[in-house]
Amino acid sequence: MTSLNWGETLWDQWDRIQEHTEHGLEFTKKCQDFVRDRIKLEQDYAKNLRRLKKTYKLKNAEDDSGNFSTVKAYSVFLDQLESIARNHEILAEGLQDKVAERLKAVHKETTNNRKNLCNTASQLQQEYKEWQVSLDRHQQKYEKAAKEAETATQAFARVNEDMNATKAQVEKSRAQMNHRHDLMEKSKGDYIIAVETTNTNQHEYYHQRWPGLINQMQRCEEHRIDEIREVLQEQCSIHQSIIPHIQECIETISENCNNINPAEDSELLMEERSNQPYPPDHQFIEYGTAKPEPATFGAHNNSTRKTKRDKKKKFMLSPPEIPPRFKELMPSFHSGDDEKDVNKETFDNLPPEKRKKAFKEKIKEIEGKIAIQLKARTGIEEILELYSQKPELGSPGAIEESRQQLDEITRELDKLQEELYKYQCYLAALTDKPPPEKHHIGSHLQADTVSITSSMSHASHVSNSHTTQSGETEEPPLSPEFNTALMTPTAESTTELARDDHYEVPDPTLPPPLEDSPIPPGLEPNGLEQCNVLYDYVAQHDDELNIYAGEVLYVVEDNGTGWVKAQRSEFEVGLVPGNYIELIT
Repeated sequence: MTSLNWGETLWDQWDRIQEHTEHGLEFTKKCQDFVRDRIKLEQDYAKNLRRLKKTYKLKNAEDDSGNFSTVKAYSVFLDQLESIARNHEILAEGLQDKVAERLKAVHKETTNNRKNLCNTASQLQQEYKEWQVSLDRHQQKYEKAAKEAETATQAFARVNEDMNATKAQVEKSRAQMNHRHDLMEKSKGDYIIAVETTNTNQHEYYHQRWPGLINQMQRCEEHRIDEIREVLQEQCSIHQSIIPHIQECIETISENCNNINPAEDSELLMEERSNQPYPPDHQFIEYGTAKPEPATFGAHNNSTRKTKRDKKKKFMLSPPEIPPRFKELMPSFHSGDDEKDVNKETFDNLPPEKRKKAFKEKIKEIEGKIAIQLKARTGIEEILELYSQKPELGSPGAIEESRQQLDEITRELDKLQEELYKYQCYLAALTDKPPPEKHHIGSHLQADTVSITSSMSHASHVSNSHTTQSGETEEPPLSPEFNTALMTPTAESTTELARDDHYEVPDPTLPPPLEDSPIPPGLEPNGLEQCNVLYDYVAQHDDELNIYAGEVLYVVEDNGTGWVKAQRSEFEVGLVPGNYIELIT
């Protein structure tokens, strides 16, 4: 650092010093504005990074595509943007607290100090001018007194030499001369004192006070420069403090990018949809032959439209037997030593996760069948209970028929329970869990059925003892509600029901009629396209639907992936192969 100072070298360049310090304040203000805009820029950058992450974030986090390595790396990239945004906010906070506030204080302090020094300089300059004015005034007074004294001396000499002048005139002229000389001496003394005072003040002004003030201005300016240096260094330090964190975020992004594996993504895609069946071969259809007559029971019904009353007559208390061609599409559960059937039953041809899913689907399917049987059993029990309370509503034949149906449902429930327990054990073994407890649903019905049947038989015997006047036994008439509730066609009553021209007995070897699809009234899909099912298909996943050739479905959504979202009823919606159906135009 140089030993020279402004007071020695720039004592006569005050205007230059003022201009220089004024530029320094403007520079400080510009630095302050720069930091302010830099803070706003960092804040906006962090805000824009968060907005960018929110805009391009994957909408559905549970989508299967989230398992792909590219999607995982992309998700990590977006997550790291949050950390980068936070670091830029930290940078903005540091600049605000440690740089912007300090620059503001430096600018304010420098401005006040410069203002005070400039005011002091103005006062010193005013005092210096007053000293010069006072000195000039004493000099002029002394000069005037000297001239007047010389004039008085000359006037006394003329009077003294004048022979006509009286003594009084001579004395008067001498007195005036002496007075003027006294005034001159006094003015001379004052001028001498003024010169000495002015010289003293001027020496102090140029060697102490003025250089000291300029040196204070120099120190103020150097302090401002030093503060700016420290502020700039502090700004660099704050920026350097967040670089390791940002570098860590970038390294994390880079590591996840290195984990992108195209082969694994392809394998994952094949695993998700690797079991889509190919469409079967087309069969040759012979045209021109006689059309076979459809199998009918009873008289031919000319009307193809069925009323709601006819549908109610077809309501069955016990579930219809599954047609053989539908059974072929379902996993085999019959006993046998065939290794192929065993593999199909235990799903040994599937990987562990798909086996677990297949077991769960099978358990869910069996539980649905059990629920249907329980609902049918409840209906028959209510009928038997009503028979026991009002024997005149039923006949012994109807009671026996209901009891046989209840026994058949009981046997079917036991069979389904055994099947359910078997698959629960398979699933427990696959998941390393203890086997569940075995429950029996249908066996406990025997005692209740016997007691209800006994009371009903006794009541029926009493009620049937009423005869007519001709001696013939008269059967009690059935109530209107039971004319509807007891319209269940059984093996014994098929022949009698076939005589009714208003009732059409369904063929047990055929699938249920399409008009009996369990769509509640008022819930039929509106505005949806219909499609014909070309081939049978057994669902392989929870989101798929079992379909059978010949039935009509509603198309809910077709996104062009080869799988169509179809609907059979309100509760039966799922994916079906697009090449297994044909739109109805």
